[in-house]
Amino acid sequence: MESVENVSSPDNGSWGISHVATGVVLSIVSSLLIGSLVLTFVDSDPLPLWITALLQIPLWFGLLGVPWLILRRQRLSWKDDLGIPLLTRKWKTNELTSNKRTDQITVRQCIEGLLIGIFSQAILVPLLYLPVLIFVDDLDVSGPARELTERAHGIGIFLLVLVVVVGAPVVEEIFFRGFALRAFQDRWSPTPALIASSLLFGLVHFQPLQFPALVLFGLISGKIAQRDGHLGRAIWAHAGFNAYTVFVLVYL
Repeated sequence: MESVENVSSPDNGSWGISHVATGVVLSIVSSLLIGSLVLTFVDSDPLPLWITALLQIPLWFGLLGVPWLILRRQRLSWKDDLGIPLLTRKWKTNELTSNKRTDQITVRQCIEGLLIGIFSQAILVPLLYLPVLIFVDDLDVSGPARELTERAHGIGIFLLVLVVVVGAPVVEEIFFRGFALRAFQDRWSPTPALIASSLLFGLVHFQPLQFPALVLFGLISGKIAQRDGHLGRAIWAHAGFNAYTVFVLVYL
């Protein structure tokens, strides 16, 4: 496993902070435009859950679109330059052809990622808010998510899981830990780059109450990506983080 300092960043000139900003702005503008269009034709308050879930997809236009354009124009690789690994059936890293390879993720790493994400959401996030809850009794951090899941039934649950547990972890890790973090590392040292990408990750969600938790998970996921040299475990950790929330709010 590589150290933080050895994780590769894009070559100078591949992409930079301006491209990251473009991706964020494009995703926000796309979401606002399409959301406004939907609200014009759908007369329902609140919106059906399946529409709410699908409205998350416009956010991905910028988060995936800008990296895709950069990689295509410069003939770069999703695997080598953004750190998207290939899944192997091997259980442990030392069973690979070379234990220094960073383009593959093992079954064990997938499971580790899921457990890290679940632990982060179930244990670390409550601990993070514990000092605040001592003084603020009515703080409902899970309120927005609970309002969403209370409308979950039938196809709504399926789309919620598909978007939140599958789509969002892949798209957001590609952008924030594969694209943004590497752009920041090209300008700054690993630690400031990690902090900057985590703050950006929290800000883009536009959820003030959840901001500390999002930044915390951004730090955890970013650290994993820096250590591994690829996004494999980070994506699975993100999936576990989101899946735990959906499961608790829907079924408990």
